[in-house]
Amino acid sequence: MNNDPWKDLKPPNAADAINAKRVDVNIPWDFFWARSVDHKCLLVLRHSEKSSPRSRLPKLKGVDVFESEYGPGGGRMLVLKLADSAHRDIFHRLCKDIVESVSRAASEIEAVEVTLARTWRWHHLLRGGSDLRLTPEEQKGLIGELLFLERYLLEEIQTLDAVSSWCGPLDSPKDFEVGRVSIEAKARRGASKPYISINSEYQLDNSGTDHLFLFVVELDKSPAKTKEGFNLNDVSTRVRNKIESLDSGVLNRYEDLLAARGFRWEDDYSDYYWAEGLNHLYQVTDDFPRITASKLQSGVLNVKYSILLTECEPFITEDGKLKEVLG
Repeated sequence: MNNDPWKDLKPPNAADAINAKRVDVNIPWDFFWARSVDHKCLLVLRHSEKSSPRSRLPKLKGVDVFESEYGPGGGRMLVLKLADSAHRDIFHRLCKDIVESVSRAASEIEAVEVTLARTWRWHHLLRGGSDLRLTPEEQKGLIGELLFLERYLLEEIQTLDAVSSWCGPLDSPKDFEVGRVSIEAKARRGASKPYISINSEYQLDNSGTDHLFLFVVELDKSPAKTKEGFNLNDVSTRVRNKIESLDSGVLNRYEDLLAARGFRWEDDYSDYYWAEGLNHLYQVTDDFPRITASKLQSGVLNVKYSILLTECEPFITEDGKLKEVLG
């Protein structure tokens, strides 16, 4: 890869065409540097229709991410398009990071997923602010997801399936999707009022699923030097070690998803420790207290609301129910 791979690429004459050259013939996946008719720089990953993204596409400041058709045979292209040429250098860094990460992918489907995961990582890093560390609320939410991954999915299903099911970092409405089983993970302060916050009308919507569960764990700030205390680095490392012991080939995907969530190994979270309290697993059925898209009037969207957990007690279920449907 030279310093500016788009330098010698001329824009095409037709609006529906691109001018492209392969990134690296030694990489098994079809990456191309490209230029569009409006002189914009592109990174293109050509793939089959069956490998099309299953989750929401990232949104980056100054970079458009979209899918388009390629050729008459049902082929597809995942495209990253630089909107502002002034950011060409950083866009080149983003593209190289993606290509280098995807070069290790074992399948075309994984290549597309890793491309999106790395793009989400840059989405987080480019959000602005002087401190790239996760806030305490973000730490708490990530720990809740990691605890569920560690205690339930890595224990019950194949390691690759468990890690791949973690779609929360890719901005999916649900945190985990295992086939037609979905799980939302929430962490709350045990000393606070007994409620949880729901971020959209789709988060607890069970349409399109056979089973939907809600995992809620209590996490409170703890003095650093206690037997029960742990920080985000501790949990991330523990889950990483567990994945490595089960299937080391899945580590790259775990790392990419952590990065998409905003976690960086070089960041030190030893100044913020947590203690775990009670946790419950709820099964979300039709009469579970919630707001869903089908219950909203036309034109109402992006709903955020809270649920009293005392009203959810009739829906508490045993771990065995989740294990049953996962099996």
